[in-house]
Amino acid sequence: MSETKTKEKFPAKMAFFISIAIFAQEITWNFYDSQVPVSLLKYITSVAIVGLIMGLDNLLGLFVEPLIGKHSDNTRTRFGRRIPYIMVGIPLAAIFFILIAFETSLLTLMIFILGYVTVMLLFKAPSESLLPDFIPEEHRSKANAFGKIMTSVTIIVAALISLLVVDVSLQLAFIITGIISILCLFIILATVKEKNAKSYQLILKEEELGLEHAQQKEKITFRDTFRSIRKEKDKSTLIILFAIFCASLAWSGVRALLTPYAMEVYGLSRGTAGSLTLYGGVAFLIFAYPLSVLAEKYNRLLFIKLGFILIVCSMILGFLIQTLLMLIIVIILLSIGWAMININMIVIIWGKAPSSKEIGTHTGIYYLFYYAAAAFGPALIGLFTDLTSWYYMLLNTALIYAIALILMFFVKSETRLEKNL
Repeated sequence: MSETKTKEKFPAKMAFFISIAIFAQEITWNFYDSQVPVSLLKYITSVAIVGLIMGLDNLLGLFVEPLIGKHSDNTRTRFGRRIPYIMVGIPLAAIFFILIAFETSLLTLMIFILGYVTVMLLFKAPSESLLPDFIPEEHRSKANAFGKIMTSVTIIVAALISLLVVDVSLQLAFIITGIISILCLFIILATVKEKNAKSYQLILKEEELGLEHAQQKEKITFRDTFRSIRKEKDKSTLIILFAIFCASLAWSGVRALLTPYAMEVYGLSRGTAGSLTLYGGVAFLIFAYPLSVLAEKYNRLLFIKLGFILIVCSMILGFLIQTLLMLIIVIILLSIGWAMININMIVIIWGKAPSSKEIGTHTGIYYLFYYAAAAFGPALIGLFTDLTSWYYMLLNTALIYAIALILMFFVKSETRLEKNL
């Protein structure tokens, strides 16, 4: 079996087109994270409360993502099981996103924020699950790198829009970003034919052979899947989930508060501060794919640990040497380290799934932990900032990443033990 798998060619073209779905999500998410905190700070003085609001999308994700992941596993339409969620989600999310720039009070701002994040969460897990549906397991780190590279491109584009447009017209900046996400939908529908996915075809064949759909649903309930993870002899899956919890806690805090941090500590304008992510986006773009190839060749777990070490060291250095140049270096190293972590974490979770039928559910569980942390990450980092000051933000975040690093040393395997026998 393993010999047959290794002979399969990496479907790079399909990985690229699937990553367009990731681009459609992240182009608005990245711009949202860089600019909405500043809008909230017009009405709210506490950084912790602003951070709590910025974590609302992730709090909703706690409930929405596992359910949507499960339902997409069981969805059957002429478009496939993931695409319908993307078709509806992208245009609706773009409308709410654009409306954020036209808020007139804290109430209208909150209404538009809640509308945007709710719709976005309805198609995130299905979008992420497309990749393992099409891509063989041995190529998933490379394929996931395509998605993460697209994320880095969105960071670059969002940063450029912030730099060139925000200080001129905030509304125009939001409109441009929203339109870009809608254009992505047309590319996805033209290139990603989900019924051609190997895993989807296999499931349809099994159903044609008499496997009852109701029984399948029972097998891939979220509760049963999570219970089986907890009961596994090897606790690696559970430990990885807690590690991504800590990593997401720290990452979401930095991502949400970087713009106001740069404005407060370095006196930058809103547009310039929001554009600092450009450096991280370029670094991610350069290093993501080579690092994914090396991780597949050598050891994914090793690269995850190295990523955490790089992040912790760079953030401590950024705290000790607080200059704008050092902040840019920290952003670059943070992005490289996050590439090593984020590309490989979810690939390992996919590898832990007993079958392709449960990939969507495992993706949902991954995002349950991810969003549980991200829901409170900005608030936690914001609280630390209120208690100390903006100058300690990088150090506070480094401590949380250090906990994730320690957890990773207790992970024994990359895949299910029975796959290694």
